[in-house]
Amino acid sequence: MHKVIRLSLIAGTVASLALTGCSKTEDPAPAAPATTPSTSPTIIMSDGYGVLAAVRSVSITTVAGMIIPVELNTAVAAFPVAMGSSSFADAGTVTLNSKGLTKSTNNAYVYQNLTDPLSFNSLNWSVSGSSSVPAINYSDDQPIPDYSGFDALPTTISKAAGVTISLGSAISNADSVYVTITDYNNHQVLKRLSGNAGECTVSSAELSGLTAGQGMVQVVPWNYKSEDISGKKFYFVVETAYTKQGITIN
Repeated sequence: MHKVIRLSLIAGTVASLALTGCSKTEDPAPAAPATTPSTSPTIIMSDGYGVLAAVRSVSITTVAGMIIPVELNTAVAAFPVAMGSSSFADAGTVTLNSKGLTKSTNNAYVYQNLTDPLSFNSLNWSVSGSSSVPAINYSDDQPIPDYSGFDALPTTISKAAGVTISLGSAISNADSVYVTITDYNNHQVLKRLSGNAGECTVSSAELSGLTAGQGMVQVVPWNYKSEDISGKKFYFVVETAYTKQGITIN
């Protein structure tokens, strides 16, 4: 059985993260919309001893009629104290491409130094380890997922009519895709599809719980693989989150 790993990073802001063990055909519970960068990420996983994720975030916001693009690479890692636990162990120093991640209060690690951007030309992870986490030195060769249909994402979504978002050939280097529509009152619709899905249709019934007003739409292509290190399973994730901010939900 494959295991699902889900991360949500919106416009470069650390959101809650959920890593949930289930079949790739199952639909995990949605994570909360973006929170403030100072919030420690929450990670839940069922069958591994760690996850290390490289996340590229691409966001567009329209302010006073001006389109403002933001692109950011970041990284997240966490190591449960026991398989399935939502408490995390100190893993010592964690780096991606020799750049250090900051340990949060819950022992999850996040790259936060925006003055020293991460490059994803290569993905070389290093973990110094601790009494419960083995030392890890791993080069992830997964390609960075992409979505070329970003400019065509809707600016207005009608709750009564529903919406269809084209995927198909616009998605590359991904085995799964998340599509989320979120209002600014912490309500979210999440759809999960295979990497070769032609489109994502969200019905009026699914949109009914959203609050009219402003919101965001996000397309997130991603890949993962697991590796056995010192007899324990660790997950390595590569994801790109494309977010269109300030859409109208009516």
